Amino acid sequence: MTGEKVYIALLRGINVGGNKVILMADLKKVFEESGFSNVKTYIQSGNIAFASEKENTTELGETIKAAIKDRFKFDVGVLVLGLDELEKIVKKNPFNENKLKADERIYLTILSKKPAKDKVPGLYRIRSDTDESELIDRAVYVLCRKGYSKSPFNNNSIERVLQVYATSRNLETMKKLVEIGKRTKA
Repeated sequence: MTGEKVYIALLRGINVGGNKVILMADLKKVFEESGFSNVKTYIQSGNIAFASEKENTTELGETIKAAIKDRFKFDVGVLVLGLDELEKIVKKNPFNENKLKADERIYLTILSKKPAKDKVPGLYRIRSDTDESELIDRAVYVLCRKGYSKSPFNNNSIERVLQVYATSRNLETMKKLVEIGKRTKA
């Protein structure tokens, strides 16, 4: 269809520990039945590239959330970004990937909106002897040196201090989603 734009939907909390289980084939079908085209899923944690003529990412997220609730009978957090926005976020990574040690990883926590200025200092009050974080626009970049599960910069703590909805993925997953999104355009 002409006029379509490519988006990436990031679902939070599905297929974790046997809770809120959704097969990717079923999720793809829900997206298609919701009027989206060129739907592609990536791994089991709820990463979907799709095309739509609609442009409001908040409304797209609400449409997806309602369709999932209708089909699967549970709530899922949904954050939608335009492909261009996700690509810019990935490119702004402030950490040098070439200097990572074998057990180090970079994570991106995507925020539903820019946090209020008075909340930002709370992020920098989180202390770690090993990990680092940096907020750029609506993304928190986290360099984890001993594993994400051990980092004080996890999704829940970032949400708590910034008081905005968020979802996290490792940098490699985000890069792969950009690649998938670019193929979705074709």
